[in-house]
Amino acid sequence: MDDITMEIRTRLDQLFSQYQPSRALTELKEELVGDLTEAVTDKINQGMTATKAIDEAMSQLGDIDTLLKEVAAEDQAADADAQAEADLGDNTQADHSSATADQANEAQRGDDAADTDESKTGADTDWRGHSHVQIGKLHITDDRVTWGDHVVVDGGDKVDLGKLVQVDGDHVSVGNGFIDVDGDDVKINGERPQRAYVGSLKLVNTQSFAVTDVTDVVIDYPDAAVKIGQASASEIVVNEYMSRDSERFYLRSKQYGSQLELRQGDRPRLWPLHVRTEIFIPSALKGNVRVHAGNGSLEVSDLRSNADFEIRATNGTVRAFNNQTMNFDVQSTNGSVRLNQMTALNYRVVSTNGSVTVDDTQGTGKIESTNGAIRLTNHTGDAVLNSRNGAIKVNGFTGQLASKSRNGAIRVQNLAGGGRLSSGNGRVSVQVSDLTSDLEITGNASAEVEVANEAYNFDVRNDDGTVRVPRVAQLTLDDSHHKIGTIGATPVVTVKINTVHGSVRVE
Repeated sequence: MDDITMEIRTRLDQLFSQYQPSRALTELKEELVGDLTEAVTDKINQGMTATKAIDEAMSQLGDIDTLLKEVAAEDQAADADAQAEADLGDNTQADHSSATADQANEAQRGDDAADTDESKTGADTDWRGHSHVQIGKLHITDDRVTWGDHVVVDGGDKVDLGKLVQVDGDHVSVGNGFIDVDGDDVKINGERPQRAYVGSLKLVNTQSFAVTDVTDVVIDYPDAAVKIGQASASEIVVNEYMSRDSERFYLRSKQYGSQLELRQGDRPRLWPLHVRTEIFIPSALKGNVRVHAGNGSLEVSDLRSNADFEIRATNGTVRAFNNQTMNFDVQSTNGSVRLNQMTALNYRVVSTNGSVTVDDTQGTGKIESTNGAIRLTNHTGDAVLNSRNGAIKVNGFTGQLASKSRNGAIRVQNLAGGGRLSSGNGRVSVQVSDLTSDLEITGNASAEVEVANEAYNFDVRNDDGTVRVPRVAQLTLDDSHHKIGTIGATPVVTVKINTVHGSVRVE
């Protein structure tokens, strides 16, 4: 150990001495030793004396006591959580009994509320054909839903659940703005998470890995901009670009049998480190590739792979385009997800806070969004689309479509196939170019279906609103709220609609 490192350790020992030793504090100290040694060396190379360089580097630590207190508090919290978890097992049976009683009370309250609101229910249609439904304070007018004076759903693209969730197209706000996602921009508590600088960085590290005996690849980069692409050779190739060149920042690799792990190297606490990483996957790799990207954008492009890909992103945009894979799975916490020109046996996209856009895809798909819109265009293959808060828009779909939206409209154009669509609060609008199998629609608001086929059956029902079908229809049941019949000769497919409120139209 040289004199500079010894002096740095001595000074840090004095700062750390007032805190209870722990593994986390030891790791922090070793990290600070490395950062300070590097900073002091840089200053000495610039002509500064060793003593002055150490003094200045230590002064740049700022309020180190605050950092130490945070780490110590995290240790205490972890110990408390472990104890609470142990105590939880002793109380499980008691909690179960209490929960059962609470469920019974809640069910009774629900019955009482239903009885109270029943007398406040009404529905009508104005001269323009717009439907109006009122259930107590709940008002539904086509794809606009209000609770009293508060607009809950407006036009399908806007959802307002107060401070809890607000969705306006690609803009999502959760927890009174604690999480704010606006397209590609993500803010947590008013600040953007530390992102990797993706501009001009120096190539500092290149490594290659054989895949002869590898069937499982784990890629973990918590703070970097990551690009996954196609390798021209038969090995995995990793290029790391960084704003500071140090071997301790380079990736760490391990192989356990058939599993290869590629993990981001050390990250300094004191000074920012900007990292961009390129990882090229060869077609020869058959198995599973798991990718975790923390704070930074993630791009997956130009793959021609026989492997399955499992993508996890925390804060940042996920873009995947021009890919051919076996199975493709994407989960994003905060940030938009965009897939373009994708061919896969199966693909899945799950977004918690952010919109999902999928264009020009082939394969069996499943798309889920908690807070954000879903847009799917030019798709071939069956698909399931689920949105809690946000509209669902589909244009150009061939296959079986299953779609469900709790708060938001569902709009489908150029559907060739069939499916099942369900909307809690929002209009359902479907334009069918070729109905090859049954189409079923359920919901609480208006529904409109346009069918290009010359012959089909229909069974259309609306509990509180009007029902309209083509004049040329041959009716076997003709009621103001329920109509059953056929269009054309020898129909083999059926359009079935069952809504509670609003208006229903088939043409």
